[in-house]
Amino acid sequence: MRPPQPISGKAEFSLGQKNGDDEDFSTTSSIEILFILNALLAEKLLLTLYPERSRQSLLTSILAIDSEKKELIMDYGINESLNQLAQKSESLMCVATQKGIKIEFNCFNLKKILFEGRNAFRMDFPGSLKRIQRRDFYRITTPVTNPATCSISLSQKDGEKSVVFNLSDISCGGMALLDQQTDLDPGTVFKDCQINLQEFGVIETTIQIRNAHTKILNNGISCQHAGCEFIGLPEKSRALIQRYISKLEQQARKFGNNNDS
Repeated sequence: MRPPQPISGKAEFSLGQKNGDDEDFSTTSSIEILFILNALLAEKLLLTLYPERSRQSLLTSILAIDSEKKELIMDYGINESLNQLAQKSESLMCVATQKGIKIEFNCFNLKKILFEGRNAFRMDFPGSLKRIQRRDFYRITTPVTNPATCSISLSQKDGEKSVVFNLSDISCGGMALLDQQTDLDPGTVFKDCQINLQEFGVIETTIQIRNAHTKILNNGISCQHAGCEFIGLPEKSRALIQRYISKLEQQARKFGNNNDS
């Protein structure tokens, strides 16, 4: 099956403002959306449908994904009045939680169908999807001069090549890379990455690219900003990152005090 194409031109609604301690990762990539929805299907996770302009909701789950027809098949609710309300709504918000990450997307053209001999819902494949993750770690911007870097081994036509990226920020849970030459795709896992914290030393860890978007730097240059999560980071390395963050905080406070004097 070919991957579905995003569906645009329809009004979307949200459940409200996200918490200030949350990170909001949105995507319109049909391939990435399909990857996330397939994970919800494989794990048989419950989803909550919120009809537009209603405080009521119904529970469902993904039964099948048809990328050829660009549609989702979802379980029919047990409350018929809520099922009728959902079918009358022009737009519904679908919410799920996967490993502590909240996933939201809008549903359009919800219809009742028969699927494998039972009632079910079909709806258009979402054109966008949002992942909201609680920010568990304090994040600090890394210096432009003498920056921390990350070396990643990338596959090239002539074999493996080590590419060095500057860090935009870092926390004990992850970091952001600045990239002007290489596209880092969300979901990709890189092993044996070397993170150079300058005078604090080098740590080695596995990372996963969680999100990527274009960012305009202060000098006007456009680059890719790729958010990464540390996978299996050793406690010793975590402590080293915390020492590095503390040092940057001390330098920032000292710089601020000098400006006030």
